[in-house]
Amino acid sequence: MSLHNVNVKFVIRGLLFALPVAAITTVVTLRLMVTQSWIYPAPAPTPLPPTLLVPRGELPAGPGGLEEWVQARDKPYVLAGSGFLLALDDGEVVGVTTAHSVPFGNPTHPVERIALRVAGQAEFVAEFDTLRGWPGRPFAGENLTLDYVLLQVDRPPGADLLLTPDPRGAPQPGERVLLFSGLGDGHGGRCTLEGTVQSVSDTAVWVLMDEWFDPGLMSGSPFVSQHTGQVVGMVVAGSPRRGGWLVGAHPIGSIVQHAGSATEVLKMSEYP
Repeated sequence: MSLHNVNVKFVIRGLLFALPVAAITTVVTLRLMVTQSWIYPAPAPTPLPPTLLVPRGELPAGPGGLEEWVQARDKPYVLAGSGFLLALDDGEVVGVTTAHSVPFGNPTHPVERIALRVAGQAEFVAEFDTLRGWPGRPFAGENLTLDYVLLQVDRPPGADLLLTPDPRGAPQPGERVLLFSGLGDGHGGRCTLEGTVQSVSDTAVWVLMDEWFDPGLMSGSPFVSQHTGQVVGMVVAGSPRRGGWLVGAHPIGSIVQHAGSATEVLKMSEYP
């Protein structure tokens, strides 16, 4: 079985924003580049379309994915990646993004706020200074469930911005999904990219995308089932393939579990 290096655009381009802020030194950046350059097996043949016994639903009417902006102390907001707003079964709403896009742990320039914004708009739709539970950490190997940050929502945003988790916890191999890019289409409209689920495990969902695109800063974008219209995962990593991308996602069931088990809230500025 041939092996391919994972593409680090999803991770590194989300981290480089902190360089002008002096939040990440050259040494740290190089360490992360090495840490994230894991190898993954080439995908198996595309699975056949599965028989889906769950009800069919409508696709989200709103943007789905949102831009993620991060602010360190005494510094302006900088675009760092993507994220989305998730409506939990108990009615609570949580902001979701990746750990590798947020440079926590720098005592000189601690992260104080994270904001989400619809691509092409001037105003933030949600702004956060509090974490829901302890954040994860940049992924290692094929365990993408390590990589997440949950944001405590104080004021519920508009219903058109909310996404619903798929109760299955993950898609099925062969299922068709849409990546709702947080960056939009570059002209103020939403962007959806199609793909087919290649494999599913407790720690990762891998999707073979239909086309080639620039994945920079798309980490944190949601994957939505074309059948249920609900979120099945969050984009974390990607590896180039001929004619497209193999994209790795944190399964939504794991994200919901993290949100449900969070027992405390933490101010970002006080994060160690």
